[in-house]
Amino acid sequence: MSLIFGDELNSDTNMFGLHMDYAWNNMTGLGGSEGMTNFNLGLFFTHKFKNNWQLNVDMLAKYRRGAKGIPAYDLGDETLNGYYGDTKFTRSIKYLSLPIAIRYELPKRFFLELGPQVSFRLKAIDEFEAELPQGDISLDVDIREEVQRFDFGYVAGIGWFFDRESLNAIGFRFNGGFSDVMKNDSGKQVHQQWGFYCNLPIGRGKMDK
Repeated sequence: MSLIFGDELNSDTNMFGLHMDYAWNNMTGLGGSEGMTNFNLGLFFTHKFKNNWQLNVDMLAKYRRGAKGIPAYDLGDETLNGYYGDTKFTRSIKYLSLPIAIRYELPKRFFLELGPQVSFRLKAIDEFEAELPQGDISLDVDIREEVQRFDFGYVAGIGWFFDRESLNAIGFRFNGGFSDVMKNDSGKQVHQQWGFYCNLPIGRGKMDK
């Protein structure tokens, strides 16, 4: 960003900094599943146009989606099925993600945002746990090849700049999915995520000067 924008980075029209969010996730089409929470981390870039319009791009390197409380399936091994057959597991899918939103700033420094989101799958694991008389046991099943490499969706939300310069933002978002997450499962399964986030610019001292 610094190479592209130079001194214009974190100016009156361009903002760049740290994006953090705490999210609740679930997937449709998984009977009996429950939502899971996680913390996501990345960077953001915002460009301000005239007449209160803005473009915001988040680059999320630490981004996880999925669900928990999913009834166990056949693991292809009688011993493993004996241990985990009556348990529930967590489906954890890690992505690189790029939400791109158009914002409109309202009075009192509130804003609305809407736009597409594309995510690139990195890792995907089904996490099993069971309690035995000898102690707790766990099993991680790599399902990376069963999950679509790309996930397409959208982001919609409302936020608020909590400083007079309209730089530091907090907000509430819904990240919905268009793509079927799994390759071969029957029925369509899409991601759903509700999140509370905070965007903090880097280099505000330079801006103040």
